[in-house]
Amino acid sequence: MTFVATSGYDVHTMKRIFFGAALGGLLAGAMFANFHSKAGLARAAQVAAPTPATDPGIIGARRQITFQGPRAGEGYFSPDGRKMIFQSERGGENPFYQIFSMDLSSGRTERLSTGKGKTTCAWFHPSMKKALFSSTHIDPALASKVKEEFESRRSPQKKKYSWSYDESFEIYEVDLKTKKLKALTHALGYDAEASYSPDGKTIVFASNRSGYSEKLSEEDRKLFEQDPSYMMEIYRMNADGGGVQRLTNARGYDGGPFFSADGEWITWRRFSPNGQTAEIMVMRKDGSEPRALTKIGAMSWAPFFHPSGDYVIFTTNTLGYENFELYIVDTKGEKAPVRVSYIPGFDGLPVFAPNGRELSWTHRSENGESQIYVADWDDAKARKLLGLPVRAPLAEMSMEPAERVPRARAWVEYLASPELQGRMTGSSEEKTYTDKIAAAFRKLGLKPAVGASFTQSFEFTSGVKLGAGESLLFKMKNERLAPKVGEDYTPLSFSSTGEIEESGAVFAGYGIVAPANETQKSYDSYADLDVKGKWVIAFRDVPGGAEPARRIFLNTFSRPHHKALVARERGARGLILVAGPNSGSSKRIMALRFEGAGFAGAGLPVLSLSDKVAEQVLRPLGKGLKALQDELDRGQMTTGQLPDLRVVAKIDLQQEKATGLNVLGAIRVPGATRTLVIGAHGDHLGRGLEGNSLAKADEASGIHYGADDNASGVAGVLQIASEMTAAMQAGRFRPRQNIIFAIWSGEEIGLLGSSHYLKDNKEKISAYLNMDMIGRLRETLVLQGTASAKEWTALIEEADASAKLPLSLVSDPFVPSDAMAFYMKGVPALHFFTGAHGEYHTPRDTPDTINYEGLARVASLVGAMATKLAGDAVPKLTYVKVESSAQDKGGGRSFRIFLGTIPDYTQEGVKGVKISGTSKNSPAEKAGLVAGDVIVELA
Repeated sequence: MTFVATSGYDVHTMKRIFFGAALGGLLAGAMFANFHSKAGLARAAQVAAPTPATDPGIIGARRQITFQGPRAGEGYFSPDGRKMIFQSERGGENPFYQIFSMDLSSGRTERLSTGKGKTTCAWFHPSMKKALFSSTHIDPALASKVKEEFESRRSPQKKKYSWSYDESFEIYEVDLKTKKLKALTHALGYDAEASYSPDGKTIVFASNRSGYSEKLSEEDRKLFEQDPSYMMEIYRMNADGGGVQRLTNARGYDGGPFFSADGEWITWRRFSPNGQTAEIMVMRKDGSEPRALTKIGAMSWAPFFHPSGDYVIFTTNTLGYENFELYIVDTKGEKAPVRVSYIPGFDGLPVFAPNGRELSWTHRSENGESQIYVADWDDAKARKLLGLPVRAPLAEMSMEPAERVPRARAWVEYLASPELQGRMTGSSEEKTYTDKIAAAFRKLGLKPAVGASFTQSFEFTSGVKLGAGESLLFKMKNERLAPKVGEDYTPLSFSSTGEIEESGAVFAGYGIVAPANETQKSYDSYADLDVKGKWVIAFRDVPGGAEPARRIFLNTFSRPHHKALVARERGARGLILVAGPNSGSSKRIMALRFEGAGFAGAGLPVLSLSDKVAEQVLRPLGKGLKALQDELDRGQMTTGQLPDLRVVAKIDLQQEKATGLNVLGAIRVPGATRTLVIGAHGDHLGRGLEGNSLAKADEASGIHYGADDNASGVAGVLQIASEMTAAMQAGRFRPRQNIIFAIWSGEEIGLLGSSHYLKDNKEKISAYLNMDMIGRLRETLVLQGTASAKEWTALIEEADASAKLPLSLVSDPFVPSDAMAFYMKGVPALHFFTGAHGEYHTPRDTPDTINYEGLARVASLVGAMATKLAGDAVPKLTYVKVESSAQDKGGGRSFRIFLGTIPDYTQEGVKGVKISGTSKNSPAEKAGLVAGDVIVELA
């Protein structure tokens, strides 16, 4: 990811503002990919703005409405509030802003400008038959300016951003039907920042034409040459371009004028001659009675009238150049300005919708991109803070169909009920709920998607148990010791099986190998210790006497499976782990527990041994077990050979099998060659699947209801299926693709159900839409995987225009859910997620915690996108293999090992790590690794 020290927010004032310093620390450290936890995704994806206690709460739920291109801004509503005209960079051949119109109901966007040159400052005519904007498309030097701009943006040395006061800017009128242009100004100089009066008869604009046409004093001439905005003044003209009248006459930048809703007043910003400060001004429409509304002594600009005409909103940098915030002030200037936004970063160019209940503005995100946002506006609170009389708001009607919320609630309450016991994959409860969903699909008129049944079964390893042939024998100099399995020792589930030939043994302390990083020195239990062909005996966990930072560092390398891999890498025959007296669990051996269907084997036998037996086995070292552990806990690297000890073992672990059930219903379209899949997983953790539950000790055995994870997603699939089939029956929707609605099994234990479906799939899948944990909509809906197809952002922008949801777009497609199974098979996949929470993977994830209105809204957005995709409303999606991110490559100096391999979660009985693919340009891809390869050793 490249950070450019340019913002693009204030297209008229940013020549005075440099944001580059704010970008330096945006990416610090590396984010380590977590493919097993949606909590990791939430931490990576959600960016929640803190709300100080002083926030008056005038700006309500906010959402982004433009997503395409690196920059968009200056969005202005049409007189009826149904459209927005704005500028955006979203073309490949021209680097500059172009003018676009967006239908705020359908999200459809069309370009109004020519696609050439620089454009800015657009405004709809009240008739909605035409609009105006400024452009340089007829500039004879345009080609060289385009080339220069592209070269500048390619340069690693990013220049300070400044707005272009290009003297070729002229104001144009565009016919909204024919797109024919008519020039309204013809003067040399920058003519821009124009807007129509409410009656459409006049235009107010800014221009520095006097700097080119008038005789200037020597001082003014020098200042104008240094800064073209120095001679900027406010002008008014007739709508046809005639009758130009100058309204201001003061040195310094006068710009950004707008009429009040009654057309009687104009507000604008006035800079001091040196350009260091700016204040908010108003005057009558003829230029008389000018007065300042603010005297802040900072950079205050971009004012806009509330439709009532009682107050003005503007932006100012009183908190610093990197944090422009929005303020309001009464139009008489009698009250002190009041801060209304508390959003980190740059917020400017605010405008009100004609109804006065919505606010739009331009926000710069942490990655330096600018886009347009919309939020609810509380006029009553604004008036109270300014001491203005309250006006009654217009009534608003809900647009949500009444049945959506109760339907979603009914499904979540059923799926997350005590009756279903947490919906464990392969359980009898899974058969119960999948039968119910299949019946619902049948009632909607769907067809079985695979075979003759709505359910698709697959076999998987569901557990592990001890076999009858399990044995262990220690041969010592004068005695033999045969520990009892289950009492004195137990094999671990990832242990290899079979008879292990008689071998020697060594003691390797804590069995840890940890390379040094920038803050911690290395740790190596195997230094100068030959373990080849021998059993390694080591303590579990980490040295107890280590300082907290040291313990955190060593914990990363202390998991039993990791210790086993380290021992195997050094040629060990097997690994025996001992708790030790200092651990607090000396009387306990580790339980034989199933680690999950996708957990890789260690490739050697791994046993947990009791302290009682270990005390006897390690006696030849001349120290008791506690003395050995004390030395290690004090930092000594105590190890040793055990020349008289021989180990004989037979590991007999039996895999238990179970059957998982997917539910797959389809809309089949005669002659269709492509298929859209919409899915969510229905399984959860039962009473706490070992290794995945995050329950507290006092609730660990409780039912993990999984209301959000993922009864919410299942309810979303059922809502979409219901509304799509109803629309088809009513003739409102005619799909051109097949559509499959899928409820997956086995997601919590390794994406088993979706991977099984894809393994034998013969259909051409055009896209996959995945809903996993969509029941906790708060500030943001996260859409992950937007980089998996280059058309996603345009589709999202259009679909969210009607859904009106606050979105956070994450490009990374490697999501810990079923979407990744599809992406790794070459399918553009998008994942919808409302964020992790404290109840995630605990019994506290219950139906009463769900935001059902939010769930229905998320499902509506997914349904809108599915309708566009299946109806061929957008171009065919182009799959993109995503390159590993900057974080993976070490944006900071943190120590990270990055291969770029994607594990195959369906692997069973594989010695090593089977992969399902590699990320683009990763070391793994460059080394030639491909899907299906098994990594057995790292050298």
